Amino acid sequence: MERSERWLPLGLILALGLLLGSLIFSIWEKIPTSVERVNWSQQAQWIGPQTPNYRFYTRNTFNLPDNAKAGWLRLSADNDFSLYVNNRPIARENSVLNNSLGLGAGLRIPFQGINDSNHYNTKTSVNYLLASSNDWKLTAYIDITRHLRPGKNVIALEIQKGQTTPRVVVEGCVYPTDDATPISLSTGETTWRVSNLSETRQSLQWFDRDFSDENWPEAKVLGSVREATYSRLSKNLFDRPLQGNWITGNQNSQGQVWLRGSWQIPIDQISRAYIRFAGQGAYSLLINGNLVNSYTKGNSNQLHLLEITSLLKPGNNTLAVSLISSLNTVLTETNSINPNSILNFFLDGWAETTTGEIVGEITTDNTWTGLNQLVSKWTEGAGEDKPVSLLGKPKAEGFQRNFEGNAYLLNYPNYLWHQSLWLIGGVVFAIIYASLLGLWLGYGNRWWDNFVAGSAILSPTTLFLAAIGLLKHRFAEAEVGLLFAQPNSNYVILFGFTAIIVLTLVYIRINRKINKLPLSLIWFSLGLVACVSFSLASGGNIFLVFSLAFVAAIIAYIFVWMQRREESPIQVLQDKFNLIQQRWSIWGEWIFLILIVSVGFGLRVHNLGFIDLDSDENTSLDAARGILRTGTPIATSGIWYTRGPFYHYLLALWLRLLGDSIVNARLLSALWGTATLILVYIFARQLTGKVWIALLVTAILAINPWELWYSRNIRFYQVLQCLTILSLWSFFKGFIEKSGKYYQYLFFIALTLTLITQEISLTLMPVFLIGFLYFYRPFSLLQDWHIILGCVVTLTIFIYDLGFAAIRLLTPLAAISDSTASYLRLHFSDVTMLISNIFIGSNRMQIIYSYFFCIGILYFFKKSNLILSFFFILFISQVIIVTLLTYQLEERYIYSVYPIFILLAIYSMICLVETIGDHLQVTTNGFIPVRNAMLISSLIIIIVNSQPTEVLAAYSEVINRSNTKIFGYIQQHKNSADIVISPTPSFAAINLNGLDYFLMGTEYLDAIYWHNGKLIDRWAGGVVVNNIDQINHILEKHQRVWIHIDDARRGRFERTTWEYIETLGKPVIDSFGTRLRFWQLEDGLPKVIPNQGKDLGAY
Repeated sequence: MERSERWLPLGLILALGLLLGSLIFSIWEKIPTSVERVNWSQQAQWIGPQTPNYRFYTRNTFNLPDNAKAGWLRLSADNDFSLYVNNRPIARENSVLNNSLGLGAGLRIPFQGINDSNHYNTKTSVNYLLASSNDWKLTAYIDITRHLRPGKNVIALEIQKGQTTPRVVVEGCVYPTDDATPISLSTGETTWRVSNLSETRQSLQWFDRDFSDENWPEAKVLGSVREATYSRLSKNLFDRPLQGNWITGNQNSQGQVWLRGSWQIPIDQISRAYIRFAGQGAYSLLINGNLVNSYTKGNSNQLHLLEITSLLKPGNNTLAVSLISSLNTVLTETNSINPNSILNFFLDGWAETTTGEIVGEITTDNTWTGLNQLVSKWTEGAGEDKPVSLLGKPKAEGFQRNFEGNAYLLNYPNYLWHQSLWLIGGVVFAIIYASLLGLWLGYGNRWWDNFVAGSAILSPTTLFLAAIGLLKHRFAEAEVGLLFAQPNSNYVILFGFTAIIVLTLVYIRINRKINKLPLSLIWFSLGLVACVSFSLASGGNIFLVFSLAFVAAIIAYIFVWMQRREESPIQVLQDKFNLIQQRWSIWGEWIFLILIVSVGFGLRVHNLGFIDLDSDENTSLDAARGILRTGTPIATSGIWYTRGPFYHYLLALWLRLLGDSIVNARLLSALWGTATLILVYIFARQLTGKVWIALLVTAILAINPWELWYSRNIRFYQVLQCLTILSLWSFFKGFIEKSGKYYQYLFFIALTLTLITQEISLTLMPVFLIGFLYFYRPFSLLQDWHIILGCVVTLTIFIYDLGFAAIRLLTPLAAISDSTASYLRLHFSDVTMLISNIFIGSNRMQIIYSYFFCIGILYFFKKSNLILSFFFILFISQVIIVTLLTYQLEERYIYSVYPIFILLAIYSMICLVETIGDHLQVTTNGFIPVRNAMLISSLIIIIVNSQPTEVLAAYSEVINRSNTKIFGYIQQHKNSADIVISPTPSFAAINLNGLDYFLMGTEYLDAIYWHNGKLIDRWAGGVVVNNIDQINHILEKHQRVWIHIDDARRGRFERTTWEYIETLGKPVIDSFGTRLRFWQLEDGLPKVIPNQGKDLGAY
């Protein structure tokens, strides 16, 4: 037996044990906290604007006679929200401007995601044709108590969505201190006024408390909440009044106090349990000897909210608190304690049933006891109890509430210890079960033979749990992750695990015709497991259980019927597939290819003009129009744009032939994107030698959201990718396979065009050189002189391109700023961002590919497959070189070789699955089609990972900010004497033939030039403006000024500067991610903000 055949069964059983142990650990310990469907009241209603728009603003006003005892709200916004309470920004969820982010990725509230998974640190841009996540499915709970004031109070919300159907539902209450009737905040029940414009009055913004909203209409009520929204929090954490008292015990000479209380939990199963507590001084809280948390700086105004379900047991539970005075109090050694520094503690808690009923309450009251001195096992009840002192009720209005997650996860030693025990138990169970299974089926007389056979029989279940684990990790930040976060999802997974075992035994029983496993017993076991598991998963829904049981019975009947006819279901399917393969052996390949390419082309050209242009598209379109005007790529600003000359001259020719329009310009990229699919198919077929793998890779790229985005984008990236793949394929044919000189000529042509399409492609040249030196041997100067000539011609053209750009764009340094540095330079400032963007991706969309890609490196190096190893090295080297040379680390700089990454990842997956499957089928003498099952499962994972439904939904959603529409409006309404100010000047170049003033913030690369005695932007020639004084001078000199506000540029400005810009003039348009304001002389000059320095002032 080979070494791999010896280690494979051990590896499979070890993996099965670890996966099964982890699953049971999650079920038993109720980790992580699952989401629960939010039970909205009948009064809470969805509201929206009176007229359709991409965003709207809404306000609710109420009065308080005094400070509020408590105030909270919960909301679901479709799709983004910003919450303000009395002028202050409190919470927000702002992922819609970057559509590829996951569910709730922009939610700035800790511990309110769909799980406890840590987010990967990726900084991807808007580069994917994906619909935004439905963030309204995640309900946010927010405590607003400390932000409320006596008198007038205003709750304000800004809602934004990529469609003209934004909406929001709010439910909450404010409790006055005088025990008056609670003030409802629920939409549909109270008055919420709404506007489509961010109005300002006398420098007061729309969310200001003193802003007058009498002219705003009431929001449009859209109906009650029928959709399922989810949260991991309980409403009672915020809505339930605080119970109990502040308590303290006898403080010893070292300034320590020990407190203890008992908590009775009903024997009936509880769903959740929570505590709310606060303390004065440093303190630690333990439940049944397990540390909940420790606080070194006790702040009595901080109310901690924690879930402690996994720390409780039915019956009596002991809570122990250790408090200690601050160091200053202890060092004084005085017996007189300041009342404000008395060590005290407050806690209340409760358990909830699945219906939300509160049971098993606990509060700090006179039932608690204290200890005079610390004794062993005091947390378990040892020691002499002393009565505690009650210090009075807590003042709810003085608390700052913070939910801190699940306490079980904070106790790392206990968590890891319990998990380790379950993992070890899972491995032991898997070893014993595999051995017994092999012995039962009579596969051999030795223990090892039975173990190997059992591991092979259990391999489908191992594959199932591994696939589930991979999908859980992949979709931990995505909307699909809600499926795995449901309360009973782990029970469904356990049912799937058991059902696969039973079905495997049924198949063996039918295929081998053995009598050791009565078929009726197997089907009875399957039905029993199905009913139990689905009853748990459905919450006892009898109709659902019997429906699923009926379906299972039909499947069982089909299996039995086919067995009596002595036909194997798998064999029947295989015979049908072989018949189709025989009939389509010649022309079936091309039919599938035509179908895939047609779908890819349709997705690339559908509704090309729907999405607004982005900044880079404006840049390329402006350069192409400069070529049409003058024959040279001169931008509207008068600055030459020399990057990518091949693409821009090609684009200019294309527009000359078809007409100058955005749709025609994007169509060029769509055609190159479709050509890339055909080229990838040819390359993949020759590299792998398998038609179906080439078709699969082509199909994945046809619907890939990153490929679709740049295939519909007016930029050189799609042309660059097609030429790069052509270069790689021709290099493979000409220098690795040595198929002829024509491939070598094609390589140098393709490489030259690649280099002058985007200059960063020079990072490919070292890898090509290494590949040439290794594969193209022997090299003869006399016979291969054409190769030297090709190199010289390519390098000459490329050096001329670089030299011309450097000379033509030579300009004095505009300022002391790193933004004037070249975007190509050696640096070590950030060596992980590009790696995470490529191998993880936004929303973890690349992580499955990366997993198989990394395994493939080891697999093909072990197989000594030098050709595939070369392409692995090529991709990795591109990531490393671009990381070290490119100052602006964007994933688009690796886009040209992205198809190679997908090809290698999918091929690695298939080779690995086939190798393992073949070994397992040999072990079971072919009685279990493990290989086919593994292949089908892997293909399902790859298809699900592609998110086809989100891709299709993206065609009805605005993804780019609506800046093009804003400047189109300015173009139609602008007078000749009007002035335009914008932080995004590239749009003015296309629509206005220039910009007056460029509102420049920070973090710009190669944005400004010294031109004809002025500091201008390189797109539209706008004069740079960068502070409030300069803006005021502009207003003093002109009568009409259009102010464009791009929401994505907010982070580039100081807060005061941005707020000042937002109050200028009157709002005209508030669209998706962008706004337009109009200032006239009669509006008056705004309030002057004193210049306090701290900036460089004007350039």
